[in-house]
Amino acid sequence: MKKWGTGFLVICFVVLFAFVSQGQHDPKKTAELYDSATERFYAGKYGEALELYFQLIRSFPQSKLVSYSQFMIGQCYLKMERYDAAVEQFQLYLKYYPEGDRRKAAEEGLRLAEQKVKDRVRPEPAPSPQEIKLSISEAPKETKEEKVVIGRSDTAKDEVSPKEGSPVEAKPVEVKPSPIQGQDLPVRLPLSGEKPKRRIAVQIFYFDGNSFDEMEKKMKELKEAGVDTLILRVFQNKGDRAYKFVNLLGEEGVYFKTDHAPVVGDILRELVEMAHRNGLEVFAWMTTRFANYGSDVPEAYRCRRYNFTTKKIELAKGFNLFHPAVLERLKGLYRDLGRYPIDGILFQDDLILRHNEDFSPEATKAFADELGFEPKPEAFYIEPSPSVDGRPGAKGYTEKFWTWANWKSRRLMDVAQALMEAARESNPRLKFALNLYMETFSDSQNGVAHLSQSLSEVLKRGFDYYAVMAYHRQAMKELKIDSKQATDLTAEVARKAVLSVPEAPQVMIKIQVMDWKNYEVVSRKEVERIVERVLEQGDVSLVFVPDTPLFPLHLLKKRWETRSK
Repeated sequence: MKKWGTGFLVICFVVLFAFVSQGQHDPKKTAELYDSATERFYAGKYGEALELYFQLIRSFPQSKLVSYSQFMIGQCYLKMERYDAAVEQFQLYLKYYPEGDRRKAAEEGLRLAEQKVKDRVRPEPAPSPQEIKLSISEAPKETKEEKVVIGRSDTAKDEVSPKEGSPVEAKPVEVKPSPIQGQDLPVRLPLSGEKPKRRIAVQIFYFDGNSFDEMEKKMKELKEAGVDTLILRVFQNKGDRAYKFVNLLGEEGVYFKTDHAPVVGDILRELVEMAHRNGLEVFAWMTTRFANYGSDVPEAYRCRRYNFTTKKIELAKGFNLFHPAVLERLKGLYRDLGRYPIDGILFQDDLILRHNEDFSPEATKAFADELGFEPKPEAFYIEPSPSVDGRPGAKGYTEKFWTWANWKSRRLMDVAQALMEAARESNPRLKFALNLYMETFSDSQNGVAHLSQSLSEVLKRGFDYYAVMAYHRQAMKELKIDSKQATDLTAEVARKAVLSVPEAPQVMIKIQVMDWKNYEVVSRKEVERIVERVLEQGDVSLVFVPDTPLFPLHLLKKRWETRSK
């Protein structure tokens, strides 16, 4: 009897161990999550259902319910009439579960979604670029050059087709949010209260003119070329080229009057008035995190990052946006900028946080107070190393990391909203545009991880314009692709952007006309191809970057005028 009892205990232990080892998840909790999502689906709450299905896939990637959740995500998009997203989700299901229980229903859903796409009046979407192995570029080193950051997938995408319901690791493509993130979430209308108009803009890094008269002559030429908006740099970084017609009062600072940063020259009002009398509107291009000008910035105001080599927390470039004094300083800066007769403000591309930033005391406390646990590097990174694909990083991320990354994305948009409100105190009709990286559209998961830039969070904040840094020449170098592939990628990003926002003109596609690695001017033919493919996706706004007298912009005027008609 004793021997039998001992054997029974051993069997129980083995069974229990096997159960715990399989998937490392709570089947009851997984089933409850799936049931809750399905209840919302049948109640017509498709957006809420989507969130729960995605949560199940992310939280329990080895569950047998992952495949069913994948199918239901396609169904949600179909019900929401988001047919492009439905096509992609049903295709994913059929790819990874070709023998699944829902195969026939997925085939039917795919057929219906594809037919709906064909029936639409809007133009056919650009073909998806071929699958490319992506690599992470470095964070912007200079704010004079905005960088496109195309992310790396941290997990290999194999072609194994598991049987539906088998306890295998979910594929990364299933875990990701929809390629068109934000379709399932509410999009806040522009806070300015006005319908955004389509713009043809140039972004001014630098003016060659030596005087205000030469500046005005340049503005007249731009107006004749078909430009209606100037995106004008109103900050000066140490070491960057300065406007020649300004007698600088210092090496770094801003070009407008304020007590919250060094002033290198108060010229903004004169430039805006000059642009207005020549029929041009002006967006002030202004930095955020890197506006830590002056030698009096305390260390407490600095961002903190985790060093993968030393395994220590260290000071990083830029402001700690979680410090209340920093936020007040930036609000004062934007409040003063809003007092000028500008038409809008473009947030510089530094309103991001890398995957190892911000571990500052203020950020750590704010996160712990809200989420209940402290952000610690050892809990975030899978196999951190001084060299992952040639640079410091990690091979993957834990669930706690994703909680932290999404939290940072939300908090960055809280900062953006606070700055918009401050600037609009004196000018409620001020328009706002936010710089967005291509990765935010091409690989939304890496966009959140490596930039803390989430399109779903961005869309909730009421920006007037979404400025997509679709720099094809830089993408060619980053991804080692040819011109045609880069053009396809740009068109695909434009397509996803147009589908994500209420009005196509809200999408500002920023087109590179100079290769800032070798200062070579991009050929007119190459830029024309980009413009044509982008405009096939809708009547988006165009921004040519940077403005340079070496590129014949006036010869492209008919390209966008023909499309707008």
